[in-house]
Amino acid sequence: MQRPVFFSALFILVFVFAANAKSLATVTIGDNTADAYTAKLRAELSGQFTLLDEDLASSAFASFKFATPTNLSVDQAAAAGSAIGCDYFVIINTGVNRRSSFAKPVYFEAYAALFVVETRTGRLIRWLHPRIEAPTEAEALPQLLQTAGETAAAIAKSAHGVTPAEIDDTASIETLPDSPEKGLQPPIPYRRIKPLYTEAAERLSVAATVEILVDIDAAGKILQTKIVRWAGFGLEASVEDAVRKMNWRPAYRNNKPLAMRVLLRYNFKRLEPPPN
Repeated sequence: MQRPVFFSALFILVFVFAANAKSLATVTIGDNTADAYTAKLRAELSGQFTLLDEDLASSAFASFKFATPTNLSVDQAAAAGSAIGCDYFVIINTGVNRRSSFAKPVYFEAYAALFVVETRTGRLIRWLHPRIEAPTEAEALPQLLQTAGETAAAIAKSAHGVTPAEIDDTASIETLPDSPEKGLQPPIPYRRIKPLYTEAAERLSVAATVEILVDIDAAGKILQTKIVRWAGFGLEASVEDAVRKMNWRPAYRNNKPLAMRVLLRYNFKRLEPPPN
């Protein structure tokens, strides 16, 4: 006699999970290696998200024809996620590179680069870079696939732990105009610091641009920042660190200091080819 009650409770639990489960799409931009990794990753994610159709999501993303699909502005990313119709999407690329070193004359490095994006804000909430080293190319992909479970757990943790972290656009602070204005001096650093080109970016010879909005008060203090074009590979943190280490002279209008929001752009590119 208690079975109907049990099944009703089970139905309610399943319904609540389905209603509360966040939707996630995967977008694969690499070769067959990336397809295999995506398939394994989706299997690991299936119990934690409502997964959207891979082909439809990739088609919607491809329709934007981004020149650099892993180096998007938050507006571009939000538009893509909205077109896909998901709460989060993950851009996935993989590769296998032949490398050598003093310790290992020849080995193969298999890697994945995953960009976890929140649709609402277009923010890159996590960048993941699982990689392994194998003695032969044939062994590389199977070993890389074994990292999918750990990667899926990291994606779920990042998505479920998202908190609003947007710049306060309601603050009474002026934005630096695009064209020069008579009597206006923009904020400038007393000492410029170049953001570090990270080891992860260097390994893959990444070329990318990171843009950051910075609010600087009338005393030259940084009030808040927001990354508005992301690139992964730890480059956003590198930019944030460099900007905050600079001492700033505030903006001036007619010799009077004032708070101002500025957009800073940093271009990253490896100047020398990687060894090997």
